[in-house]
Amino acid sequence: MLWALEWAITGAVLTYLPLYFAENGVDVEQLGQLLAVSAVGLMVVPLAVGQVCDRWLATEKYLALSHFVGGVILICIPIAAHVHQRTGEHLTTLMVLVGLYAAAYFPTVPLATSLTFRHLPDPGAQFGKIRLWGTVGWALAGLSLSLWLGRSSAYAWMTTRFPTWEPALASLKGAFSWLTPPSSDDCFRIAALLSFALSTFCVFLPSTPPARSEGKVIAPLKTLALFRNGSFALLIAVSFLLALVVPLYTLQMPKLLEQLGFAPDWVPAVMVIGQISEFPALLLLPFCLKRFGLKTTFALGMGAWLLRYAFFALEGPTWLILTGIGLHGVCHVFLIIVIQLFVDSRCSYDIRASAQNLFAFITMGIGMPIGFLLGGRFGRLCLNEQTGLTNYHWLFAAPAVLIFIVMAGYWRWFRLDPHDRYAGESELVDPDAGPFSEDAPRLAQ
Repeated sequence: MLWALEWAITGAVLTYLPLYFAENGVDVEQLGQLLAVSAVGLMVVPLAVGQVCDRWLATEKYLALSHFVGGVILICIPIAAHVHQRTGEHLTTLMVLVGLYAAAYFPTVPLATSLTFRHLPDPGAQFGKIRLWGTVGWALAGLSLSLWLGRSSAYAWMTTRFPTWEPALASLKGAFSWLTPPSSDDCFRIAALLSFALSTFCVFLPSTPPARSEGKVIAPLKTLALFRNGSFALLIAVSFLLALVVPLYTLQMPKLLEQLGFAPDWVPAVMVIGQISEFPALLLLPFCLKRFGLKTTFALGMGAWLLRYAFFALEGPTWLILTGIGLHGVCHVFLIIVIQLFVDSRCSYDIRASAQNLFAFITMGIGMPIGFLLGGRFGRLCLNEQTGLTNYHWLFAAPAVLIFIVMAGYWRWFRLDPHDRYAGESELVDPDAGPFSEDAPRLAQ
């Protein structure tokens, strides 16, 4: 339930966000600035949160408080958006609210990860099955949002396709007639309800008190010692570079689907294809880690990002774009979850929350905001002001080239200790293969 609600909040908002803000007078460059403002909170909050949960406050209590605050902010965001639409001003207020929500929500993802790892005897084999419920939550939230926003067209389609269902559907429609008509603001209202529900649920999570060490070293500072390990430093650097290009998917994919002819209300449902693809990816993850090792598994994730951006750059046919969306499972699971497992295996028991938040700080706190700013500016350059259409050939081809360069460098220099938990049966280590060969003892455990 923790992971189902955690990602349902995002699923109810993220896939619809570019279309919602465009509807409320926010252009593509302003959208990039709006999403990048999350860096204000994420440059400080994740490290502070790591210290709090590793030293002072139980993780489940912090999660409950954060999601309650996040729910309140989600209710306020549509109000600020409408003020901006009517006046053309007060974009700063909207940015502040988005930044505050990012500071409340984003640190909860690595905290949920560290809490889950802490209560699992074998995270590498078990985490994928638990994280699977996050995919279920995201998919159900996205589908529910589309069915709610497009309920009139859904009702007309079902009564035409299945005439015998009409009495039952009419009865169901009448039962909910007391509800107000659908509004695009409902994506935030649904997310707020989910956030309040998760806040309540977190109170009942297993007790996860701070894992205090005997020393008095500040936990976030202790995590910096991990960078003495060449493999750790290189993998974090690669993750940072990938975080620069990942935001383009969030910024532009809904608009690309709309440009291809999909109705805006049904864009979240179409993008659920990506979440559904996480099911097989999560189930395959333990096998790939054991058989191929972390290096190859991570490379497969980068290869999937490269392939999907190449598909998007072609701007069609539609089935190829949907195939690119379907690669989301490999992209997310074989990159984000793999590195979360790697980080957890490389740090001591008392700094695991801080280590996960360090990864969030570098990727979501620095890399992604820069990516949103660059993506918004690049999207503006690729937009034809006269036709309102975007040239996606250049928009996705450029990041595809960057991913290829990063992947080549990673494959050349990344090395694992042969005794590493995620080295895999086929992982070969050549101590003379490059500047990042493993000579120092592992920092884990």
